Amino acid sequence: MTMDLEQLLMLTAAIITLLLLIFAVDWRYFRDWVVVFFFKCTLDFIWGSAVENLKLLEYPVRLLPKYFETSLLFEVWVFPVLCILYNQTTRTQGLGNIIWNALLFSAFITAIEYPLELYTDLIKYKSWSWFTTYYTLTLTFLASRAFIAFYRWGCTYFSSTGRAD
Repeated sequence: MTMDLEQLLMLTAAIITLLLLIFAVDWRYFRDWVVVFFFKCTLDFIWGSAVENLKLLEYPVRLLPKYFETSLLFEVWVFPVLCILYNQTTRTQGLGNIIWNALLFSAFITAIEYPLELYTDLIKYKSWSWFTTYYTLTLTFLASRAFIAFYRWGCTYFSSTGRAD
């Protein structure tokens, strides 16, 4: 069995993401990263499905094509793990650096996605552009950062109220 370019790229992305998860994530903050991962999976799957259903994007080659029209690999694996790394990077930073890092992470992903759109069948823009990818990624990085800040605040606030369980 031979692999075409798209299958090779998807396998490579999955393996690199797994290696990042294993070796780059600071697991002392496991609880936070699990929350970020599932928040991003949910947000990305809902948003990605809506974008695909509106025919703004198309994913000609994807995992489980009989069941999903969206890119499961990106939306429930690659992007959530990159979001963990983003949140790890910005965990102790101020607002300016949080925004700056969201812009940098988004630029990195967009710089990879745009050539994939041009030269492969992994993604095809319909009523979409690289800039739309860039700003929506930035907004979702920032949303995840706001969510984990809220989550941490809630954990601290409600664990210090002295209420009986």
